[in-house]
Amino acid sequence: MMSSSTPSRRPPNVRPVRAKRGAALGPLAPPKWVAARPWVGIRPGVNLVRAAIGLGGLASVYLLFPLPPLFWSIVASAVALVVAAFLEIRRVLSRFRSLRVERALPNVIGRNLPFVVAWRLANDGLEPIHGELRDVAPAHAEPRFMVPPFRLEPQAGESQIAQSFRIPIRGRHTFGPLWIRLHGDLGLIEIQREIDSGNVIKVLPEKFASREELMKDEGAAQMLLDKNVRTRSFGVGTEFESLVEFREGDDPRRIDWRTTARLRHPVVRRFQIERHRDVMVVVDCGRLMGAETDRGTKLDCAIDAGLILARTALQSGDRCGFALYDDELRGYLPPVSGVPSLQALAETVYAAKSEFRESDFGPIFSALQLRQAKRSLLIVISDIVDVETSAQFRASLAQLSKRHVVLLAALRTPMLDRIVREPVETMLDGAKKAVTFRIVRERALVMQSLRHAGVFVLDIEPSKLTVPLVNRFVELRAKNLL
Repeated sequence: MMSSSTPSRRPPNVRPVRAKRGAALGPLAPPKWVAARPWVGIRPGVNLVRAAIGLGGLASVYLLFPLPPLFWSIVASAVALVVAAFLEIRRVLSRFRSLRVERALPNVIGRNLPFVVAWRLANDGLEPIHGELRDVAPAHAEPRFMVPPFRLEPQAGESQIAQSFRIPIRGRHTFGPLWIRLHGDLGLIEIQREIDSGNVIKVLPEKFASREELMKDEGAAQMLLDKNVRTRSFGVGTEFESLVEFREGDDPRRIDWRTTARLRHPVVRRFQIERHRDVMVVVDCGRLMGAETDRGTKLDCAIDAGLILARTALQSGDRCGFALYDDELRGYLPPVSGVPSLQALAETVYAAKSEFRESDFGPIFSALQLRQAKRSLLIVISDIVDVETSAQFRASLAQLSKRHVVLLAALRTPMLDRIVREPVETMLDGAKKAVTFRIVRERALVMQSLRHAGVFVLDIEPSKLTVPLVNRFVELRAKNLL
């Protein structure tokens, strides 16, 4: 229950808009006082319209039968109606000062998962208040509008109105503005006022927001690194572990000569398999990533899988970073460590959108060459069209593979697979299938050339990306290629 008390010092004509922990995921925004806008909308009520129609009828009768008593009765009625409407306007405006409205909604929710928005209203005055509340939901929210009526008795505590929403589009969305419309007791006047109470809500991928949703939706087994297990690491590591006295059979190349000179007996360096690797997830946001799939766009699938992979890497002790690009660098967060850093990664990518821009790997290639000097695992999630347009892309990945371990997750276009499976009934169907086969063949040639260049390739449907990508990451990690 939210407190109904107000701060002792606040500007006049101010309404509280607070956030409260709701039924969705994530923390809530701190309470914020928002001033009501001075503009007030006044419109006639139902009874005033009816009275005006009645006076118009009497005026028509007076035109037919111009009797003086009828004229003065019409004038008196009109004056009384105007005075009553004016007094009702003053009374309704005074009720706005005793009305408090609070909105409670979460800061972070899962995409297309239900969450509850609650509006708390309280009447601190001595007269009852009745009217309607209208909050403008984000453009993609379901439902879009709602106008529930309310009635508040004086000094009767708080009244709550709640509504469940869904937002199927990932990114930043805004609730507001909030409109309050109050009715007069006589039904002559209705006054509405806008409260500048826009609250931003962040919509994250549902799989990232809820581990239960991930395990429920994915039927395949996922090799998550979230359990302490005993394993044997083969091979010679390169991460310094300690200094030990030289023994017969030790590699003389690992002698630490400074320590040997200081202690006056041979000392060698002991190395171990790397435990804290750098993982960089690079996501293409270009035109091809806007293609629709059965789970949103290709970019949606890439962001989903990238965040799950980042969580897996951070939980296993690795450092993880994110980069976004199309024809220029759209976002870059260098590798960070620790599970709490997952929030910073989500802030970097959750609002990414696919613009109508042709992808150019040049800017991100330059950024990786300059900023990522340490040998890392680079996971590039993109799409490939043909040999000609992907020549620079393939050359850049081949160059990066000389310094880093590069894994390319190439997302297929679902429409091409559907065309391949469809039967040929017309000449147009035959032409479409011929073009599709040519695209598929060129794509296969590009994949083969990348494999020959030392790039690990994962050719996968966008909607099935998460589990194979995480499993491939675990496999590469276990091989200790870094």
